[in-house]
Amino acid sequence: MQTTTDLDRAVTAEPRLQAVVNIVTALTALVRPSDTMCGGCVWDEIVKPLVLPLVGWERGYPPKAAPDPGNFAWQLISGADWFAESAAAEKTRTPATTDTEKWLRTSDAWDAICGELIRRLDDADPGNGHGVHKSRKTPR
Repeated sequence: MQTTTDLDRAVTAEPRLQAVVNIVTALTALVRPSDTMCGGCVWDEIVKPLVLPLVGWERGYPPKAAPDPGNFAWQLISGADWFAESAAAEKTRTPATTDTEKWLRTSDAWDAICGELIRRLDDADPGNGHGVHKSRKTPR
């Protein structure tokens, strides 16, 4: 079982995580007995995109430049090209020089932090619907 100790460690090391924790706290506090909030929906659409660059394998890479509108095209990429692109990106990654930074880039940190946030979202409305809206369930 993960503890909030890991969450506290992460928030102390990466203050931007506090904003994500605050979002989860606010959303879970605002769900009334007459509402429905799908924790998975909130996770997928709001929380996960915010957490991705802050903890886990994607941490430490610089942000990519935004493409100009209308310049998007699908491209096939070979395994060799993908590997070369990955190796080039790794050279731009900020080095992990502390134990906490190394930990923040692990699956264990991802699971500890995200597991706690997902638990809070699910506890707010365990399996009562999809989306966030007024529910037809009977008030508690």
